[in-house]
Amino acid sequence: MRACWSAAAPTGPGSRSRLTGGDKEFTSWQSFYGVMRLVAERVFPTLTEPLPTREALRARIGDEAAWRMLFEEPLGVAIEEYFTDDLVRGTVLTDALIGTFADAHDPTLLQNRCFLYHVIGGGTGDWNVPVGGMGALTDALANAARAAGAEIVTGHEATRVDTDGSRAEVTFRSDTGEATVAARHVLVNASPEALAALTGGEPPAPAEGAQFKVNMLLRRLPRLRDRCVDAREAFAGTFHVAEGYRQLAAAYGEASAGRLPSVPPSEIYCHSLTDPSVLGPELAARGYQTLTLFGLHTPARLFAHDNGAARAELLAATLAQLDAHLEEPLSDCLAPDADGRPCIEAKTPLDLERELRLPGGNIFHRALSFPYADESAGTGRWGVETAHANVLLCGAGAVRGGGVSGIPGHNAAMAALGR
Repeated sequence: MRACWSAAAPTGPGSRSRLTGGDKEFTSWQSFYGVMRLVAERVFPTLTEPLPTREALRARIGDEAAWRMLFEEPLGVAIEEYFTDDLVRGTVLTDALIGTFADAHDPTLLQNRCFLYHVIGGGTGDWNVPVGGMGALTDALANAARAAGAEIVTGHEATRVDTDGSRAEVTFRSDTGEATVAARHVLVNASPEALAALTGGEPPAPAEGAQFKVNMLLRRLPRLRDRCVDAREAFAGTFHVAEGYRQLAAAYGEASAGRLPSVPPSEIYCHSLTDPSVLGPELAARGYQTLTLFGLHTPARLFAHDNGAARAELLAATLAQLDAHLEEPLSDCLAPDADGRPCIEAKTPLDLERELRLPGGNIFHRALSFPYADESAGTGRWGVETAHANVLLCGAGAVRGGGVSGIPGHNAAMAALGR
């Protein structure tokens, strides 16, 4: 469970006296997340095992009420049964909407799948961040690979993968021309869409991202309008803005109708408060902080006509919602770069597609799936298999993928070793 702040009001799991809705909502919160803890403890260990069947996973959870609320009914049903306060309902729902465009009662249960992955991390609900940021993890992986004899080549674009199921050839293009290398196995950390292009396979169903990402460097944290709350305490958890239950539904309705949300919902993380190593020593010593804002219900289709204009409009509206809870404009706290420009960047799904080749800007590469085998979809033994026996998917688009957990990489390695 995360410490949560909504509209500058704390609603953390241990904050009974300050939880909106009072003791009743606090008790419901404890009960609801008690069920999530049970599911996390029983599902998380399966993520690095061969895919269980649906019934095997159901038996492993061993709680029919928990199974029903997460795997059979739209999540909105459980949220409305457990909670009555609009703000608490919205805070709970946000874990189902990160990068996912869905209503609380979406019959496809896309929101349930997103929520499940967010609450089972580590068997406790905690998805930890490496000290030093993701770059430190990348460096550690690279060092381990080199120590094992691997050669890491950058600046080479893979253009084709040819395979007969036993041997493969990967063709690369670089500034010096084109080259081909042979391999027994090919592990692809790109999207299923990119994999299809490399192998000449049938492309998957189109993917669409639905998030608005804003990165900021601040000289200091902004002061809150609520003087009873210290900014360092508020931003140490997840700071929710315009994410009441009705607000989320309204934003979804506007986006479904083809309009940018008039009251954009978002949440903010300040990683530098818990891990100053994400900043250089000089900036950390001067009290600088990072803020990462994650906007919801902004599908790629809303930016198709004029990405630049829509980006600017959404950024202004999103920051206005945040400023409504601050004693000073956020712009007064932004650090300047070497040219005096404020250190803030905003990325729409189309920006992420162009810069990172995320299909449709989808941070999960495609729609998330439940963590069990689906014979009709050909998920395979580990959820990383493709139409080619020696070509494996080790990125977010694998079953039990969807982020930077490393789980698809582990499972692809296990599948390769099994051969």
